Amino acid sequence: MNYTNDISIYDKKTFGLRLAKLRECKNISAREMSLALGQNKNYINAIEAGRNLPSMSSFFCICDYIGIEPKDFFDIGYKNPLPADPFENILRKLTPDQAQHIYQIALDIANKD
Repeated sequence: MNYTNDISIYDKKTFGLRLAKLRECKNISAREMSLALGQNKNYINAIEAGRNLPSMSSFFCICDYIGIEPKDFFDIGYKNPLPADPFENILRKLTPDQAQHIYQIALDIANKD
């Protein structure tokens, strides 16, 4: 994992950019997310623009809405907010050969970055 010990790099601007990237991976509009979280329509836009930071409880709600663990929000190596559980459930249904093929494909894709 790519955790950093220097939390100071997560200023308002960096936090907002990370949120925008994760939100866009899920094809969720900022307005839709703001309203779903019970906030005004510009709530997420203000965070992403670096004007505000969410409260701790709102941060947990944001992570839950995106479908990630809070620790993954700060892991810059974590690019895909796809929960592992559904993927693991699919893998359990595959034969060992099929699972090995999926693993090799994933390795190939990951190494092209």
